[in-house]
Amino acid sequence: MKTRRGISPFLATIILVVITLMIGGLLYTQFRNVIVSQVKNPSMDLTNINVAPNGESIILSIKNDGNVPLNISAFAVSYGADLNTFRFASSNVTVVSSPSGGTMLQPGDSLTAQMTTNFSIPTFDTFTVTVIGDQLARAFNVQA
Repeated sequence: MKTRRGISPFLATIILVVITLMIGGLLYTQFRNVIVSQVKNPSMDLTNINVAPNGESIILSIKNDGNVPLNISAFAVSYGADLNTFRFASSNVTVVSSPSGGTMLQPGDSLTAQMTTNFSIPTFDTFTVTVIGDQLARAFNVQA
């Protein structure tokens, strides 16, 4: 009587594990981008800043480079021991340009605002601008 020989149980187990890992790897690479794109990532960047020659007026541009909308509520400018907070609800900050006409920035949008401090920032001195939003606050060290 002739018996048919098959592969050993050990080799069959190895082949099944390799096939399972390959299928898992393919599914991971296919669905990783879908999952990552749904993660909220608030982010902003200071794209431009200009300080007037008298050192009291500041114009700055903020860009939403994240993937969620941001509502900018205030700016804080500090130089040495001096600190000014500029809230959009008050009259000490003005929106120069914004796609929405207000302080809401969709992903990719930029906002330009102008403010006047009650102190003077000398030319070539470094100061800190903190942008405060509903989901994020970020500080930038800049040179006048």
